[in-house]
Amino acid sequence: ATVTVKPAPDVIANPTNQTICSGYAITTIVLTGSVGGSTFDWTRDNTSNVTGIATSGSGNISGTLTNNTNTIQLVTFTITPTANGCGGTPITATVTVNPEPHATASPYTQTICSGSTIQNIALTSSVVGTTFNWTRNNTVNVTGIASSGTGNISGSLTNTTYTIQTVTFTITPTANGCVGYPLTATVTVNPTPD
Repeated sequence: ATVTVKPAPDVIANPTNQTICSGYAITTIVLTGSVGGSTFDWTRDNTSNVTGIATSGSGNISGTLTNNTNTIQLVTFTITPTANGCGGTPITATVTVNPEPHATASPYTQTICSGSTIQNIALTSSVVGTTFNWTRNNTVNVTGIASSGTGNISGSLTNTTYTIQTVTFTITPTANGCVGYPLTATVTVNPTPD
C-alpha cells in the first residue's frame, strides 16, 4: 500500500512591510514559495479608510492605495499559498499609508496700504504634524517679507511702485514625508499716494 504525501506549500512576501504616501503606488509585493506550482491567494483589510487595491486577489500584489482619512492607516494583506490541492500557513504583508496633508490659509486674501503690516496668515491642517513651506512672488515691486519661509506668514509689505501690486504666497504642506497640494494666499498692496 502506498501513501503519497504532498508537501505543505509556503509563501514568502517581499517586501513584508512598506510605507507610502496616499495616492502613490506600492512597491509590488512579490510572492514566492518553495513548492513548485504554488499559487497565492490574498485578501486585505481596512477597505473603508484606504481604497485603491481590490479586497482580494491572487499572485503578486500591486497598485495604488489612497488614504481617505487624516490619520496614518495600516493595510494588512493576508496571503495563503496552495499547491497540489494543499493549503499552507498564511502570512501577512503590511503597507502603512500616510495621509495627504491639506493646508488652509486664513485669511487667504487681504488688501493693505504700502508699508503696513499684513494680517497674519495662519496656516493649519487637519493632519497632525503638518509643516508649511512657502514662497512668494513679486519681490521686486513689493519688498518687506522674505521670498520664502516656513510656518505662518507675517510682516510688512512696501509697494515701491505707483500702481496696485499683488503678492501671491504659494504654501506647500508636508506631513510624514508626504507633500500635499500647494495653495495660495494673496495680498493686494496699494501704493502710497504722493
